[in-house]
Amino acid sequence: MSEKKLDVDDDFLAFETVMRVRHAEADANQYLTLESLTALLTESWLRFLYAKGIKEVNADYQGLIIDELQLNIRSRVKVREELLFEVGIKPSYDNGGHVEIKVTRMHTGELVAHSRQHFVNYDFRLNKVTALDSTIKRALYPRSCKH
Repeated sequence: MSEKKLDVDDDFLAFETVMRVRHAEADANQYLTLESLTALLTESWLRFLYAKGIKEVNADYQGLIIDELQLNIRSRVKVREELLFEVGIKPSYDNGGHVEIKVTRMHTGELVAHSRQHFVNYDFRLNKVTALDSTIKRALYPRSCKH
């Protein structure tokens, strides 16, 4: 398999959260599994949305969903290690953008993983992708929205 380099632009990282690797997230050798790392990335994304005041599904039955994931793992992680997740958004177009997440060891700063996830606004009632509404745009892209 070819290795695709993924560099996360630190200028877009605007939110931080820390999580400790639990035993239930590890394999028999006490290392974090790929599935568990993906779940932790999702948790950091949801914490970011919560901090921005964005509900998972709003009153119009719309919400942001991830439709593409790129992940480069740089280092294995053991049980009980604390990880720092730095999250940021890069706008791409009217109905979505890219979530960029950098994962490092909390105490050493060693890079563990980079992730880029594409998200879209999804209407669960109509079962289709829709444009981001102005409230979500203002919350996600405060620099580019005029108030």
